[in-house]
Formats: sequence, structure tokens, C-alpha cells
Amino acid sequence: MRIEVRDLRFRRARFELAIPSLSIEPGRLTAVVGPNGAGKTTLLKCLAGLLPAHPGSIVLDGQDLAALSAAARARRLAFVPQEHASAFNYAVRDFILMGRAPYLGLFASPAAEDEARAAEALAFIGLPEYADRPFFEMSSGERRLILIARALAQDTPALLLDEPTTFLDPRHESEVMHLLVRLVAERGKTVLVTLHNLDMAARFADILVVLKSGSIAACGPPGQVLNEELLTRVYEIPMRILAHEGRTFIVR
Repeated sequence: MRIEVRDLRFRRARFELAIPSLSIEPGRLTAVVGPNGAGKTTLLKCLAGLLPAHPGSIVLDGQDLAALSAAARARRLAFVPQEHASAFNYAVRDFILMGRAPYLGLFASPAAEDEARAAEALAFIGLPEYADRPFFEMSSGERRLILIARALAQDTPALLLDEPTTFLDPRHESEVMHLLVRLVAERGKTVLVTLHNLDMAARFADILVVLKSGSIAACGPPGQVLNEELLTRVYEIPMRILAHEGRTFIVR
């Protein structure tokens, strides 16, 4: 699914997000990077319909996001937050089944197909043996994977993930990013992710969107847009780009 942004503007207090044009292409991993306060999460929430956007400013495969019902949006876009807050410590299986809500009628119970989708999603992230475990007894890295599994069970063509690797150790950080690459390569998903780790963004993303103060400073393949002048200007500290064994590293 292609996500098109056409003159998107969102204002709050002393901040304004202003994106004249942006196209998130299907079958690609697009990473949004930038300093704190640049508007990464705000952009993601606007695209997910969690923050209001003017009619016509966000278009999903030719359909105006603002004209879609909440259920219709949820069948097209899955939003994965950084963490999940809940008063209930659901079993992992039941937590993932919540992703099937857009397909269930009012007061309806999950059917066999919904159970199968949840099991498939849990198997895809490599944790099928955790189905009966309480969600909040999982490690932070495992919870991030389970959040992605819930989005997979939602069965949408596009996934929007807000900083899914934040505070993770290197192993779980790598696991999450490799999983996102698999979603693009094996399932053709449109994946948009916000990241703080520039090294990970340069390594895994097909397209980088660099934000500064609510505007796009650069957009394109990492090898084309990343340069020391851009990074120094966006992050306001001297930064260097080093290449080693085919990989790019950002030094500050």
C-alpha cells in the first residue's frame, strides 16, 4: 500500500509539523530519523489517524484517510507504540488476538480463523512457546516483538512503528530490525519506522526521511542522503560518517 502525504500540517503549542509532499512506497522499509522534538512520533500518529489531519492530506492507495472509519483505518494501518500500558496482564495469545478486533462484530468472540492468525503471527516472530505466558512477564525485547505480532495479526498492508528499538540491548535491537526486513521481503508490507539509532537506520532502511523542526531536511536512500554536513546541521553537533566492511557508522 502506498501512503501519500500532501501538504500535511499539524500544530500544537510551539510546534508545527509541515510536510508538503512525501510518498511511503509499498514493499520498502522507510525510517524516519531526526533529533528529539523533530516531529517523528507526531508524523507517525498523523499517518495512523491518531492525530487529526486535514482531509486530503493523507491518502492510502487513493483513499482519503480522513474519510475512513476507525475500523476501516485499522484494516489498512497497524500502529505499534513504543510500549503498551494496560491494567490487565493478558496472556500473550490473548494480547495478540486483540489485533483481530477490526474484523470482529460488536460483542463477537474470536473465531478459528482469528486464532489461527494470532498463532501464525506468534510463530513468525519466533516465540510460539510463549502463547500462555503473561505479557508483562516478558522481557522488554520480547514485549516489542509481541507488539509487532499483534500488528501482524491485524493483517494490514502497512505497519507504522514508533521507535521499536529504543532501550533495547544490541541483540534484541537487531532481532527487531531483522524482523521488519523480513516483513518487507517476505510479505511485501509497507513498513514505516521511527528510529534514534542512525547506524541501524543506515544499515536496514531502504529509504530515510530526515526531520528537523517539523520539516523534511532530506529524503532518499541512505547512501544518497546521508552526509556529514546534513547530520551536523540536523543534530547541531559535529558528526562523521565512517565505512567499514560494507557498513556505515555514524561517529559523534
